Amino acid sequence: MSKEIWSKSEEVFLRKKIEAGVHPADFLDEMNKKFKNNRSYTSIERKLGRMQLSIAHCQKKLSVPTAKEAQEIVKKDVQLVRLEAEKKILTQKYAQVVKTSAYQETILENLATYIKALPEVEPPTSIARDPKDVSEEDAVLLLSDIHAGEVVRAEELNGLNEYSFDICTKRLKYLSDSIRDIVKNKLTGYKFKKLHILGLGDWVSGTIHEELLEGSEGNIVEWTVNLAYVVAQMIRELATEFEQIEFVGIVGNHGRFTKKPRFKHRYVNWDYICYQMLSMFLANQKNVKFTIPKSFWTLHTVNNHSFLLLHGDNIKSSLSIPWYGISKMVANLKELLESKNQKFNYVVLGHFHNRGLLDNVKGETIINGSLIGGNEYSIGKMFTSSEACQHFCGVHPKRGVTFSFKVRVQEADSINKIPYKYAQGVSALGELVKALD
Repeated sequence: MSKEIWSKSEEVFLRKKIEAGVHPADFLDEMNKKFKNNRSYTSIERKLGRMQLSIAHCQKKLSVPTAKEAQEIVKKDVQLVRLEAEKKILTQKYAQVVKTSAYQETILENLATYIKALPEVEPPTSIARDPKDVSEEDAVLLLSDIHAGEVVRAEELNGLNEYSFDICTKRLKYLSDSIRDIVKNKLTGYKFKKLHILGLGDWVSGTIHEELLEGSEGNIVEWTVNLAYVVAQMIRELATEFEQIEFVGIVGNHGRFTKKPRFKHRYVNWDYICYQMLSMFLANQKNVKFTIPKSFWTLHTVNNHSFLLLHGDNIKSSLSIPWYGISKMVANLKELLESKNQKFNYVVLGHFHNRGLLDNVKGETIINGSLIGGNEYSIGKMFTSSEACQHFCGVHPKRGVTFSFKVRVQEADSINKIPYKYAQGVSALGELVKALD
C-alpha cells in the first residue's frame, strides 16, 4: 500500500469516476499511469471510505486479460483437464482391479458348492531303521509350467512334440509313478518321511494369449477344475508313500486375468484358484498341508534349508539367455531380504521351460523344466525346444540338496489309457463364471 499523501487531483479524478459509475477495478491501472503512483485496490477502498463515497452503484466490467495473464489461464486450464483425465484413468484402473478381485473372490466363495473332497487314503507306517544304514532326508518335487488347456499338434511341429489335456494327465501319472519308483527302488539307502511339492506357476494356459485360445480345447474353467482334480489324485497316490506332504504354490504369468502384467493383486490368477481347488479336493487328507500365499514369491523351509520360490516371468533375458538376469535377481533379493533378517539357501524357478542348475556361493538356483515341452511358439520363433520334464531332489538337514533327478515325463505319451478321472460339476461352475462376466 502506498504511503504517499493523496493529491487534490487524485481526489477529483476518483470522485468523477465514482460519480460516473466506474468501478475502481476498471480504472485502477489508468489512475496509476496518470498520476505515476502505485495505488492498490485496498488503498482506493480506504480513501473512498474517508471521502464517504459508495461504489454500490458501480458495475465492474469484465476486463480483457493481458497476453501473459491469458497464458497463465490457459496453463491452469490445461493442468486442470490433465488432472481430470488422470483421475478418470485411475478411477477406471481402480474399478478394474476391484472387479477382477471380486470376480476371483466370488468364484472361491462358491467353490465349496461344486467341490467334494476326495476320501482319505492311509499314509505309510513309519518303520524304525538303524540311522547308520540310511540317510534321512526330505524329498522335493518342483511342479510348474503344466499349461493345462494348451494344445500342441504334432503335425504342426513335424512330430517333435504333441500336447493336450489327456497327454497332460498321462505325464502327471508318469511323474507320480517315477517318484514312487525312485524313493522305493532306486534310493534304497535313503528314508523319506516328507515330500515338499513346490508349485511354481503357469499350471493353466490362461486367457491372455488369443493364439493359444484359438487352438485350445474347452475353456478356462474346465482346465482349472480338471487340473486340480487330476493333481489331487496324483497327490493321493504320493500320500501313501510319504508320511507327510506339504504343498506350497505361487502364481505364474499365464493365469493372470489381465493381458498386461500388473504388480498389485498378482494373486488374482487362475493358478491361485487352481491351488485353492486342489486344497478343497484334498481337505480330508490329513497328512497333506497347503500353503498358498498371495505374494508372487515366498520363502519355504525344507529340512533346515530355506528355499525361495519365484515363477521368474519378471526376470529379463538377453538374447533369450536368462542367466545374467537370474544372477542379478538372486543378488538383489539376497540384499533385500537380509535387510529384514531373512535368508535363503536355494532359489527355485519355473517359466523358462529349460531345466538347469546354477551354483551360488552357498546353495543353488534350480530352474525347473515344463510339463508341456516345446510348442509352436518356442520352435517357430526361437527354433528351440526342450524336453518335457520336472525336477525331483532330496534335501539333507546338514548337507542340503544331495541328489537330483530329471524326470522325463514325455516318455508317458505312449500310454493309451487315461490314468486319472476328470472332475464332475464343471459345467455348473462354468455357468457361475459366465454369470460373473
